[in-house]
Amino acid sequence: MSRFEFYRQSPHSKCSTEKNQPASVVHLILSILISVFAISACAGPKSEEEEGEKENDKEKTKTKTLLRVPISNVEVKMMSEQLTLPGVVFALPDYSVKVSPGVSGKIVEVKVSPGQKISKGQVIALLDNRQLLEQLRQAKAKVLVARAGVEQAKTNLILAQSTAARTQSLVDQDVGAIKDLIAAKSQIETAKAQLVGAEAQVDDAIGAEGALRTTLTYTVVKSPISGIIAQRYLNVSDTADGTTPIVQIVNLDHVIIDAALPSSEPVHLTPGQKATITTKALPDQHINGTINSINPVTDNQGTTIGVRIICSNPDHALKEGMPVVVSIVTSVHPRALVVPLSALVADPQSPTQQMIYVCADGKIVRQKISTGIQTDSATEVLSGLHAGQQIVTSGAYGIPDGTEVESSK
Repeated sequence: MSRFEFYRQSPHSKCSTEKNQPASVVHLILSILISVFAISACAGPKSEEEEGEKENDKEKTKTKTLLRVPISNVEVKMMSEQLTLPGVVFALPDYSVKVSPGVSGKIVEVKVSPGQKISKGQVIALLDNRQLLEQLRQAKAKVLVARAGVEQAKTNLILAQSTAARTQSLVDQDVGAIKDLIAAKSQIETAKAQLVGAEAQVDDAIGAEGALRTTLTYTVVKSPISGIIAQRYLNVSDTADGTTPIVQIVNLDHVIIDAALPSSEPVHLTPGQKATITTKALPDQHINGTINSINPVTDNQGTTIGVRIICSNPDHALKEGMPVVVSIVTSVHPRALVVPLSALVADPQSPTQQMIYVCADGKIVRQKISTGIQTDSATEVLSGLHAGQQIVTSGAYGIPDGTEVESSK
């Protein structure tokens, strides 16, 4: 008989079963707990890394990603509209000269060199003057001979007048002949003519001497202006003449800037307007000038109008022939709305239209604007913005409207 059947058939089986039932429930609960603990032990404890990842996931779901862009305010500044023209530096008229001698001759000495400062009247070169000195000596001798001739003519006149006086006395006494008196008076007229001729010879001799003296001074070549020796063309033993310069002298204390204004440019310029001159060689140096004249006619091609500016150049920073940039202020806006040039973006629907990204309440929105005066780094806004408004200064092209942003300042 099985145990089961024994309990079932035993008269005390009911009683025994009722007594053992609580013990069975306890065993069942213990078995379940042991199973749970065993499963937990097999799974092992969760790592700190897994716990951190879960925390990060929770934070990501809570935090929104914001786009960082540079933001600044629309400012109110003075803006000036400038006309920029190319120009070339020249010396003032009569202040860039090539010095040639007044006479032809061989150079015996050159006293200057390029780069040397020179004063007006300073000796530049000497020419061979030996032949002229000999001619001058002969001219002096001719003057002496001519003066001697004058003295002889005066003596002859005195003798003729004395003879005429005696003859007149004899005629008055009826002792002399009339014809002798006439001949004596004729001698006086001849002596007077000889005296005039002798005096003219003196004048000619003196004139010839003076011309030689003047010519002799030309053998000493002097500077007609103060300045700097720019070029030296001839050396000792070279032959110089009136068409061959020895040196070039330039005075650049004041210079002329010849600028070219496009004839199609709708700009009205007047003499007396101020101008600023800059060069690539000296980008940080600004030289002030004044418009001197505006050519009333265009160039041969009819494309440009000449504008002449005069400016002081005490440091000689501007050299003759140097290309420069001339800036002329044509208008001034004292209270202009100004934004960085980098803030402008093209309107995708109209490439000629400008836009700016405006920032408000942490979001950016594209705003169409119209611009005015523009410099290398900023532009004037005529409409579409107001002072103090926040804008994205760069890097916003293509970002959709409503994008949440964060300032990168």
